[in-house]
Amino acid sequence: MSEYSDDFEYLKGVTLILEPQLRKVVVRGNLDDDIFQVPLHWHEDHDEIITVLEGKLKVTVGKETKIYTPESGDAFVPRGAPHALESLKGVPCVITERTNPTDFDTKELFFRNILAIPGGLSSGGLVPMMQVFYHGDGYPVFPVHVVWLEKAFVTLLGGYIAPLLGHRLKYKSLKRES
Repeated sequence: MSEYSDDFEYLKGVTLILEPQLRKVVVRGNLDDDIFQVPLHWHEDHDEIITVLEGKLKVTVGKETKIYTPESGDAFVPRGAPHALESLKGVPCVITERTNPTDFDTKELFFRNILAIPGGLSSGGLVPMMQVFYHGDGYPVFPVHVVWLEKAFVTLLGGYIAPLLGHRLKYKSLKRES
């Protein structure tokens, strides 16, 4: 893999920086920039700890939504809990995200693969996205949250249909190959 970047500008004014066992999101916050938004989803195998270093971030865990700032402390998202993140329009923000267990390399692979989908996040397609979710411990939350149905959806689309259609993950491990 010749291009193995640790910095990704994946939205206008939003940069993701991958560090060992830590993800950092920097939102520039200009009025014409995109907002950082992660739709409602959940994880089976890891908890998430979100820390706001600068600015403000709207964090939803379950049915509770709070605005976090550096003074708020960490936002803890237990495995299995539906959650979403959203920056505020025009407000600069810097956050970090880490996992429990701490050596959960699947998380970095998830971000590398989701950002490598041909066509990008907005037009890359549901099937390759569900393939990344399948391998990355991610499940979307349906309007009526039914765990077994969400798992079946990701498993069917990501685990079976995506490979049958020829979709492959770009990154299978974090080992850097020359």
